[in-house]
Amino acid sequence: MGIAKERTLLNVYLVMFLVHTSQIGLGIIGVQRVIFVEAKQDAWIAVIISGLLVHLIIWIICKTLQATEHDDIFSLHTFVYGKTIGAVMNLLFIAYLLLAYTSIALGYVEMVLTWMYPDFPLSGGVLILIVLTIYALYGGGIRLAAGVSFITFFLTIWIVVLMFAPLKYAEWIHLLPILEATPSQMARGVFKTTYTMLGFEILYVVYPFIKEKEKVLKFAQIGVFFTTFLITAATVFAIVFFSPKQLEVTIWASLSMFTIVKFSFIERFEYVLIPLWLLVIFPNLVLFMWAVTRGGKAVFHLKQKYGLFFFSALAFFIAISFAKRATINEFIDQVGYYGFGFSFVYPFFLYTFVKIKKRFRKR
Repeated sequence: MGIAKERTLLNVYLVMFLVHTSQIGLGIIGVQRVIFVEAKQDAWIAVIISGLLVHLIIWIICKTLQATEHDDIFSLHTFVYGKTIGAVMNLLFIAYLLLAYTSIALGYVEMVLTWMYPDFPLSGGVLILIVLTIYALYGGGIRLAAGVSFITFFLTIWIVVLMFAPLKYAEWIHLLPILEATPSQMARGVFKTTYTMLGFEILYVVYPFIKEKEKVLKFAQIGVFFTTFLITAATVFAIVFFSPKQLEVTIWASLSMFTIVKFSFIERFEYVLIPLWLLVIFPNLVLFMWAVTRGGKAVFHLKQKYGLFFFSALAFFIAISFAKRATINEFIDQVGYYGFGFSFVYPFFLYTFVKIKKRFRKR
């Protein structure tokens, strides 16, 4: 049993890829506009502040997990709140993970339908993503999810180089004046960045499967740093490429910038990039659905392979209940609000509750 358990553990360096790929997804394609609306040319500063906040929360998460023998969020909830309230908190966390999965699938399908296949049914696009998720996870577990994160990172990292192509049209004067945004504007800009930064909370569920847990914090911080760097760069490039009025109405700023990339053998590069972006969001889908099945096993004692089908079907029915783009965007915004609560606020409370519980246990 000890040998079998050792074989299921992941090397600690994979935490960097798990955290980074769980964060980078659809948000980086269109986050520039929503931040710019709030913080104007200081939007890139709001991204950096948000990244620093995530670094702090990663530290809080790791300290919380290291504080007790309960090494994932589901057992922590039972330890802190007791069996009944702990089960309720676990259900809320599972619901958030499932809604996050659904929002990612809906967001990607909406982008594909808008840019490439406007007549293709939304339900068909979502079903394809769900079937791919089931195919990837069935019988694979966390090791396969980690492998997906590792491989897709290297298959898509070259896209970063193409981000520099629009810079030949850059107007760097658009970045001035610096620090003009008021504190309230900057705070709203940081808040709008949070949906793009979400995903690091997966560490709450992955932690038990990592070797050398004392090094988890270091590699998680490296993953967050790389995410912050990419989103900051994408935001700066969008500000200097578009005029302020253009950026305020450009929904997918990064994708629009890639339209100027030309190759002799490809006339419309965005038609290649959009299908390729499936590799970017696929780790999001796999990791979130795997975490949902882990929660189902912890709360309902449901085997993960059965939970995979149940929660996938639930995600599909939630997704097809949205028919219009406006309702889809509203749903994604609501998931962002819930994610902000669970990922940016709740870790501080959970850390405090764990410390209080330990103190009472000692007494």
